[in-house]
Amino acid sequence: MSTETRLEKLEADIRTLTDKDEIWHLITRYARAVDEEIDDELAAIFTDDVVFQTLPWSPGPSIGRDKAVRAFKSYLSRFNNRKRFIVNEQIDITGPDTATAWSNWLVLHANDGESFAGWGCYDWECTRQDGQWLFSKMVITVDCMTTLEKGWGDAATLVAQYPEKRAR
Repeated sequence: MSTETRLEKLEADIRTLTDKDEIWHLITRYARAVDEEIDDELAAIFTDDVVFQTLPWSPGPSIGRDKAVRAFKSYLSRFNNRKRFIVNEQIDITGPDTATAWSNWLVLHANDGESFAGWGCYDWECTRQDGQWLFSKMVITVDCMTTLEKGWGDAATLVAQYPEKRAR
């Protein structure tokens, strides 16, 4: 392999790692903006035409930054003392200015003195605009949202039983 080819590969690898780090930072900016109600930061992480949906609660996708921010403002008005944890991030650079990302989430929060725990996953599409990565699509899937009273430890009511091993 020539020195020029090796240098080109190294530069491409550095660009990919830098892009992934910037998208990871975008994800953490999102979590902080929601949990700490930083309105300007929340609006700044979306493209103008972002596609936003929360499954199973949304009737369909909403399009536009204003609608996405309104959806989060509605959430913020219902739950307080929020703390979300985002884990298992998978970030794939799909083009010079496009990427996809996925992760699990866990959130703890309260409503009218009642504690809630929830978890699910995020699916994101990201676009680089003016040198900055933004979310162009965000789908939040809620797998569970339960109260402290109802509990989350009774897996039989939340998750199907693990299937028995089949005889061969």
